[in-house]
Amino acid sequence: MDKQSLSAGVGRKNPSQILAGAIMKGQTTERVLLVDDEPLVRKLTSRHLVAAGYVVRVADDGLDAIAKLRGGLPDLIITDIKMPRMSGVELLRVVRKRFPQIPVIAFSGMAADEMPTGVLADAYCDKADSGFEQLLKTMSELTRKPTLRTAPSHVDDNPIQAKCDPDGTYALDCDDCLREFIVPSAPPSEQNEKWAICNHCGKVVRFHVADEDPSP
Repeated sequence: MDKQSLSAGVGRKNPSQILAGAIMKGQTTERVLLVDDEPLVRKLTSRHLVAAGYVVRVADDGLDAIAKLRGGLPDLIITDIKMPRMSGVELLRVVRKRFPQIPVIAFSGMAADEMPTGVLADAYCDKADSGFEQLLKTMSELTRKPTLRTAPSHVDDNPIQAKCDPDGTYALDCDDCLREFIVPSAPPSEQNEKWAICNHCGKVVRFHVADEDPSP
């Protein structure tokens, strides 16, 4: 990633000049979730997006983005690819399964032909575009022409079935980050339904254990 190019873009052009060709008219009210693990990139990119009229929230990796999505869905997601804890590739898979209606832009310093396989983005923008023209134009195009993918008609909020391992631990699939996590044992309860906190994203996951005797 070229930080010098990003920094140079701020001083070289006024954001209003950049936006003239990217936004049709007036200001937009679209909500954007910007996901990047580098503070400088988040700061400079969000500055341009706010100047364009976008309402911007930031996340520093894929897991933080999932937490932000619990507070409300954006109209567009912009994500880096190489990030700690959860990469942009994995985040895209989660978004495609849970929120297929949200368009996503992969925003990376890698060349398009160097992108990992399985990147399910609607568009790609290069961070080396120091003036942000490409990013703003792509955002405008995606928000003007919404994706044909629709939101799931039904979200299953029922407790999941725990998988009991021979050592007495339980394997659970988090329905937020879509990762599996292990709990040492089912928390004591008078009911068959139990809960645990995903150690990846912090989601409270309700589950039950098949054929378990609920008596104390």
